[in-house]
Amino acid sequence: METGKNWVIIRNSKKGYGTGKMVEGVLNKGDVILLVEDIATTGGQVLEAAKIITEAGAKVNKIVCVIDRKQGAEENITRAGYKFESILTKDDLGIKDT
Repeated sequence: METGKNWVIIRNSKKGYGTGKMVEGVLNKGDVILLVEDIATTGGQVLEAAKIITEAGAKVNKIVCVIDRKQGAEENITRAGYKFESILTKDDLGIKDT
């Protein structure tokens, strides 16, 4: 998908292979970021990524996840001061708690 937009990958830990960086790509001070997460459970991982982005001097404008498992992510992310949206929830997919 070509958008003409820059992108970065924020890793949850440095890897012992590849470039070994926490941030892959170019993240500049003053950049405004749409942070995309695949699956959000409690939001802990995406909040760590937001912290790395903010510490680099960029601003997280919104956090979007593809699937919200409805286990606290929305509450934790909004409590931390970020806008949050999900594309789908576990309810949309017909997943029930057991």
